[in-house]
Amino acid sequence: MSTQTVFLHQAIAQSVGLNATDTKCIDLILRGPNDSVTAGWLSDMTGLTTGAITHILDRLEKRQFIERVRDTRDRRKIFVRARPESLEPLTPKYEAVGKAYMSIIEQYEDSELQLICDYLGKTSEVSEREMAKIIQANRSRSSPAKSTPSPRRRNRGP
Repeated sequence: MSTQTVFLHQAIAQSVGLNATDTKCIDLILRGPNDSVTAGWLSDMTGLTTGAITHILDRLEKRQFIERVRDTRDRRKIFVRARPESLEPLTPKYEAVGKAYMSIIEQYEDSELQLICDYLGKTSEVSEREMAKIIQANRSRSSPAKSTPSPRRRNRGP
């Protein structure tokens, strides 16, 4: 199911010239802390490097899906905001998927739905914990080891 879901999101994203990571970043921006999503926050949430996030945001800004807005109090800080009008081509596609899922949900009793929700909630928590562990391990592995710098060699000539 996970593979099918990934490719479903990829197909929807491609319909507007994006990829699944782009649209998932838009989703995070929409669900993020109100008016305070930054590239650093997106990096923390996704596990992607800040360089990869910058590239994604550049692509989304170029296609006018997002805008970057400077903080009025600290001009060094830049917030990322989705542009709702740009999401209009995506809305019917996600609504269609939502309606299809709702038609399945309607086939279950409340007690069955509670069990399903409990299971999905717990698997989501496990996924979040495991993702956090893997992201931390990846970042630890990619950060330079803290050691004493070696002395520089001088070119002493002949």
